[in-house]
Amino acid sequence: MVASKPPSQPVYAPAPRTLWAGESQAAGAVAETIDHRMAAGVMQFVTQKFPRLARIAMLVGAGGNGRQVLALAERYKKTGVGVTLVRPGDAVDVEELRTHDVLIDGLVGTGLHGPLSAVYHDLVGRAQASRRPIIALDGPTGLDLGTGCPQPDTLRADYTLFCGGAKIGALTGAGRAWCGETTTIDVGQPYPAGYLRALIPDNADLRALLPLRRVDMHKGDAGTLVIAGGGLGMPGAVRLAAVAAYRVGAGLVVAGVHERNAEVLAAAFPECIAFAASSAELPWGRAQALLVGSGLGRGDWAQDVWQRARTLGRPMVVDGDGLYWLAHAPESRPDWVLTPHGGEAARLLGVTSADVAADRPGAAVELQRRYGGVCVLKGAGTLVAGGDILWLCPFGNPGMATAGTGDVLAGTIAGLMAQGLSNLAAARLGTFVHARAGDRAARRGPPRGLLASDVAAQLRAALGALC
Repeated sequence: MVASKPPSQPVYAPAPRTLWAGESQAAGAVAETIDHRMAAGVMQFVTQKFPRLARIAMLVGAGGNGRQVLALAERYKKTGVGVTLVRPGDAVDVEELRTHDVLIDGLVGTGLHGPLSAVYHDLVGRAQASRRPIIALDGPTGLDLGTGCPQPDTLRADYTLFCGGAKIGALTGAGRAWCGETTTIDVGQPYPAGYLRALIPDNADLRALLPLRRVDMHKGDAGTLVIAGGGLGMPGAVRLAAVAAYRVGAGLVVAGVHERNAEVLAAAFPECIAFAASSAELPWGRAQALLVGSGLGRGDWAQDVWQRARTLGRPMVVDGDGLYWLAHAPESRPDWVLTPHGGEAARLLGVTSADVAADRPGAAVELQRRYGGVCVLKGAGTLVAGGDILWLCPFGNPGMATAGTGDVLAGTIAGLMAQGLSNLAAARLGTFVHARAGDRAARRGPPRGLLASDVAAQLRAALGALC
């Protein structure tokens, strides 16, 4: 009953239960079948994770999750496992919950509407205080499975088992922190039409985006990237972006930086040709792609560089301070990729960072609608918005929350664009390769203390793993 991941795994918005069963005379039977198949899949999962299970407590809500929990309880009663059903308002204390091996959260899943009531809030607090492993059905109680926004009293799950399809709110932003390990249970029914929200591509899908390298090609065939950034005191951002672009296959990377940084950058990274951004030798016109914003700054010099770059009519990636200048003079273009984190996204949309965090999928879609091209909304569960569908990256780790990893991502995407990939293809492939490089780097030691240069060093291997 535990589903394997198909190519381009679909990710859904939560659908009302009535849409699963329909409104025919057979609707009740369909709903009951779904409940029992979900119960069977949950039982199989629990057996695999907890083979010595003796007692299990099930938190029973009033909706569909509650019915699935009751179906699960009926199955366990036939096995000799001790089952305790706990409903909101029941007088079961923390110490009693601690006598169980596992807690099943079947209080509220996709049916969350508004704040939790006092009795639900109280039971969530007791369940969390028990410190027992918690398995949530579809999503932990208190988490909005459409946006990923948790309520203050959301139950933190160790495992989340999706009914019929992954839910987008569980896989991006704060939702990832509340859901733990996620698995989809196949309930034998197609997910309701119209609720597809995003796709997670598989290796074959990503591999198809990468152009073949001919045996007789030279660096000019592999594409020229010009990076405009590196304001006074900030050559490191350009260096990280340039390393990333080369590591994913760009043929030539040329940097236009503050005149005081040109020699510093050339000495630190000899493969990157560095000029003052004002130099007539900077090959703007020969570039297949531009990257604007890495360490650019916010002074007069930076504004002049931004204005020059944006008028060249070249496909470009806009990152860092480039997004700052774009927010001050908004425009829409079809050929660029914007790579904001939550704070930069908020500035571009004229809202707060909290507003973006409260609905990351909605923010990504709105950024792309306003500014055109492709938007890569960075963070846990990075989202790529371009075209009719979101692409969600489930990889990456907390160690990547460090200075410079955004420059590595921007360089990765720009390096792929320089090789001829469309902005959407480069954003999709670059986001996944970057995240997987971060995971490779994290496996070499604890995530804490990871450097952006560690991620850049793993890009070649991460890309090679797709080939």
